[in-house]
Amino acid sequence: MGILDGRTAIVTGGARGVGRGLSLALAKEGAAVVMAEIDTETGPATEKELRDLGTRALFVECDVSRRDQVEHAVERAVGAYGGVDILINCATGARPATAFRTFLEHTDDQIELQLGVEVWGSFYFMQTCHPHLAASPAGRVINICSMAGTERVPGFMIYSAAKEALRAMSGVAAREWGKDGINVNVICPTAATATTERFRAEHPEEAAASLANLPLGRFGDAEQDIGRVAVFLSGPDSAFMTGQTLWVDGGAVIHA
Repeated sequence: MGILDGRTAIVTGGARGVGRGLSLALAKEGAAVVMAEIDTETGPATEKELRDLGTRALFVECDVSRRDQVEHAVERAVGAYGGVDILINCATGARPATAFRTFLEHTDDQIELQLGVEVWGSFYFMQTCHPHLAASPAGRVINICSMAGTERVPGFMIYSAAKEALRAMSGVAAREWGKDGINVNVICPTAATATTERFRAEHPEEAAASLANLPLGRFGDAEQDIGRVAVFLSGPDSAFMTGQTLWVDGGAVIHA
């Protein structure tokens, strides 16, 4: 028995990186997990990985920046499992090749990609899922944001701006949707992924500085550290929490 038995979750970008960790953690607590994922290699692979664990999983190819594909993904989730109880917006337009670009080096294409995924994609999923979340006995939205935004980290102008736009959207939705029985919260994670490993290889000095800034001395595990917090925010123990940001980052951000 898991605390999410009988629940259905959509995880955007749910087949790789942090998203995969979230999918695994939710599935192991009993949730049916629908991964809205653009990567047609990791999508089927992670679906099989989850199903091999004896859990319910479905990969739906989806470009979250397109409303028609978002609506199709939600239809697939509802058709397969009867509704949507949990929405986690984790898909990102961030790419290793465009990390650590100065403000002046940013391009129109980079800005359009990040806004299309982080902002428009999350907006489309939240709007489309709203009636299903409102029909759930415990609707939950978790938006994955970043300390790059809250701390205004140099080299990540549009990523920071997009994540902070999503965080602001989350707060407004939390205020408006409480009456509908929907809790909306944010996680700002720091986790070890293939992208962070590439970053450490290509930018060893910056990576070492990032690690040195973590009081706990390590990057988080996408499933055990980040995923378990998502389980908490999806389950009954967080029923009185909404509009909050949780920094799950080993202490990188500590605010008074």
